[in-house]
Amino acid sequence: MLTSVQDAYEALYTGKSYQHEIGMVDVVLDRKLGVAGPGKKKPPRRVLEIGCGPGHRLSVLHQWQGKYQPEGLDRDMSILNLARRRVGTMPLHCADMREFNLDTRYDAILALFGVIGYMPNLTEMIVALRKMREHLVPHGVLLLEPWLTPETATNHYLRADSAERPGMEVHRMNFTRIVDDKSILSVHYLIGDEHGIRHVQEIRQLTLFTDDDYRHGLREAGFGDIMLEAYGPQGRGLYVAQI
Repeated sequence: MLTSVQDAYEALYTGKSYQHEIGMVDVVLDRKLGVAGPGKKKPPRRVLEIGCGPGHRLSVLHQWQGKYQPEGLDRDMSILNLARRRVGTMPLHCADMREFNLDTRYDAILALFGVIGYMPNLTEMIVALRKMREHLVPHGVLLLEPWLTPETATNHYLRADSAERPGMEVHRMNFTRIVDDKSILSVHYLIGDEHGIRHVQEIRQLTLFTDDDYRHGLREAGFGDIMLEAYGPQGRGLYVAQI
């Protein structure tokens, strides 16, 4: 069987340190949700990750035995199949972030790695943020990592990444064009395995929302306590919004 683009994506991101990202998430959630006092134990925090991809962050959350009860959501079933290999029986949901309806209400929702940038405009972003808010318990927390802004995006930006796994080698190049308020990424994969070499191209379009857009969207969605962590998991900041 030919190596899939999803497996190539998995290979490229498996070496990344997710312990650091989840450590940052844990510190923020402790601050916003509180910690158990001496000799006491709080029930596991129910956490939903939007755009969970192949489940790297979910796997780390699961390792914090007794502190988190994580679930994942992604609109791509093929990438959720990769997550299933990593997280076993953990609940995974296939749905768009604007349209999901789950029975559970969560203590925290994570929308990391700039996934909110896939919303085509501010109106659709607000729809997604309202849906997230609906799935939080009272005083629940949303951690929203922004995509690039108009000020931080670079037109004609070129990036290359490579990864090797037993029986597979992957090379990926991204080229970004800025058109109005959109970053358009042309992503090219060269995937080599025992069947030969093939080339796959994807086009991804992400919106360059401003800080005002994010704050307005969060307020319109019903969040009252909004702050921006200066750095964040990818260095783009992290919006912390609480009901």
